[in-house]
Amino acid sequence: MQDQPGDSQETSETILYVGTDAGLPHRIRPLLNEQGLRLTACSDLDALRTQCPAHDWTALILDSALLASDQTVQSFMAALAQGGAPIRNLVVIAHTKDIGLRLQALRAGAAAFFTAPVGSRALVERLCALCAPRTAAVGRVLVVEDDPMQALLVERILSAAGYTVRTQGDALQVLAVIEDFQPELILMDLNMPGANGAELTAIIREHEVFASVPILFLSSERDPVRQSDALSMGGDAFIAKPIRPDLLIKAVTQRLETMRAVRGRLRLAEHQDPVTGLASRHYFVSCLERAIAEPGIGEAGNGLLLIALDGATSIDERIGTGGAELVRARAGSTIPARLESGELAVRLDHHRHAVLLRRAGADALLAAAEGLRAAVAAAPLKIGGQSLTVSVSIGVGLFHPAAGDAITVISRAEKACAQAQGAGGDRVVMYRPFVPGPGDTLHEQRIGALIDRALTGAEMEGGFRLFYQPLVAVQSPSPQLMEVRLRLLERDAELIPDADYLPVATRGGRLCDIDRWLMLRALAALAGQAPTHPELRLLIPQHLDTLASDGWVLWFRNQLVSSGLTQQRPIIEVWLADLLQRPDDSAILLRMLHKLGVKVCLLDVDLTAAARDLVVELQPPLVKIAAATLHRAKPDELLRLITRLHQTGTEVIVGGVDDPARVGSIWASGADYVQGALIQEPLPDLTFDWTETVLNAEGGF
Repeated sequence: MQDQPGDSQETSETILYVGTDAGLPHRIRPLLNEQGLRLTACSDLDALRTQCPAHDWTALILDSALLASDQTVQSFMAALAQGGAPIRNLVVIAHTKDIGLRLQALRAGAAAFFTAPVGSRALVERLCALCAPRTAAVGRVLVVEDDPMQALLVERILSAAGYTVRTQGDALQVLAVIEDFQPELILMDLNMPGANGAELTAIIREHEVFASVPILFLSSERDPVRQSDALSMGGDAFIAKPIRPDLLIKAVTQRLETMRAVRGRLRLAEHQDPVTGLASRHYFVSCLERAIAEPGIGEAGNGLLLIALDGATSIDERIGTGGAELVRARAGSTIPARLESGELAVRLDHHRHAVLLRRAGADALLAAAEGLRAAVAAAPLKIGGQSLTVSVSIGVGLFHPAAGDAITVISRAEKACAQAQGAGGDRVVMYRPFVPGPGDTLHEQRIGALIDRALTGAEMEGGFRLFYQPLVAVQSPSPQLMEVRLRLLERDAELIPDADYLPVATRGGRLCDIDRWLMLRALAALAGQAPTHPELRLLIPQHLDTLASDGWVLWFRNQLVSSGLTQQRPIIEVWLADLLQRPDDSAILLRMLHKLGVKVCLLDVDLTAAARDLVVELQPPLVKIAAATLHRAKPDELLRLITRLHQTGTEVIVGGVDDPARVGSIWASGADYVQGALIQEPLPDLTFDWTETVLNAEGGF
């Protein structure tokens, strides 16, 4: 049995993990400890049989890979029961998608079933739910109903089911009651004096704090048009009058469970990594994305610090990974005390931290970086009788010129950090990107030469690189969608923003060449994933000039056939601005792609009438709302836009989700997919863990 050294003895020893994944206990143990739960782990069944009877386990996490070939989940649990092992909840982790194994788990009375790799958050949430004590009140429901008898009936039905209920008969006092009661769900009568239910719903949705509260209409209304109009104001569903108690309880319970699952995975309040005490990676990158959009971020005092431990590999070899972890912890522990208001830090990976600093000027920024470097190396560490001197190298990346996105700013800091370590380490280097002046032909020639070498494959260290960012379905199951993004990489690992190289490519007549290069590499990546991830789909951007060029459709069809992707076709993304300039070509191209069985997604759809009219005319399967529109639109404007788009039969993607305060209203707006740094920043490969998707509701029977 392997307990975590240093675990608090005050926590109850309730959960047992038996499996081969040594990293899983390490990932979930801190999260469980926060909830007062203790995890014990062992790596084989013999140890389990020996140790398990001595404890009263609340939950057993069983790795099915440990079962013998002639053993089932039922027979294994029966053997444990004969040995007197009191286990109240079984959680099974399977390494195959074999339905027979799932049936075994179900028949063995398992409380939850996961397919490896297991997402830490989903697993911990399920374990906490299994181990948590039951409470009398199962949720808070506000009933807005002007008929006292109807209100009393609903209150009695829900109170008997364990809900805490408050009724409100005056429609004009609803906001004050919501503020005071903080309901988790609202039952709203549709027809009331003073203000009808649809109007009240629209007003409620305008308030960010209430935007994600489910609202169910109570009504005898049967007209589908009036029902649709009411739902377009922000309601979630209808419950027909006269009320049936069983259907009312079921509707309220299901809607609350869905809302709680979504909120839990969105982690609206979880901005802190429970292991390091610093910001979580998702939250840090989302803050970085928002900072990039700030008007004054390019001023000299703003920068991103990349702090790398010098000699990390040799430290691991010298004192072991346990001691090296203490070294890294020291580096991380010196950071928070030196941060000022509006600044943030994260453990970026195994031996690097990143810090977003906002100081008065370049000198103050450098002084802060030097202070961090000196603080880490202030005194030698004593580990296992050894004295170890620790040092770090710090690279400072600036936001000027405009970076465009977080990965570009991080690449600037990485370049500076590499320069610091290349010069011997234990130093700070600030990298200032080259800023071309007006009409700088040499700069344009340099970018053009980089593009040419990237297209010919002559650029060994630089060149084009693909990044992938997932789109997550808000409520319903869907294919695994990843959007492809292209970046131009310098020899020294700095990323060049789209705004710098795309205009040069356009003026040089290389835009179509870049689009074809992107398509070929993306199709190759998709084909490589097809055998193991047949549900994966890539969204690949292409410019209208490329799609309309001679022979492109035939070329594209041939690429699908040669790549073996006739059944796993990608989705083509086209910019709205391109289509508005050539509406006739747009309609023809979309029809041709439709004949090939290829879906199209319109990018950067906004609130303008021109955008709405084009969507109505073309009726694309997917549209993506422009990030600028998302940041500028009020919740009710976003709701109306998505409602209008849905009326054309299209699915809606909301990108640029990087503000935790807005996630609730985005979810309530009816978007089909969300995407952004708060969920996952762009990745350099297709290894995204779909079990960790923020809105993934899977995790139990």
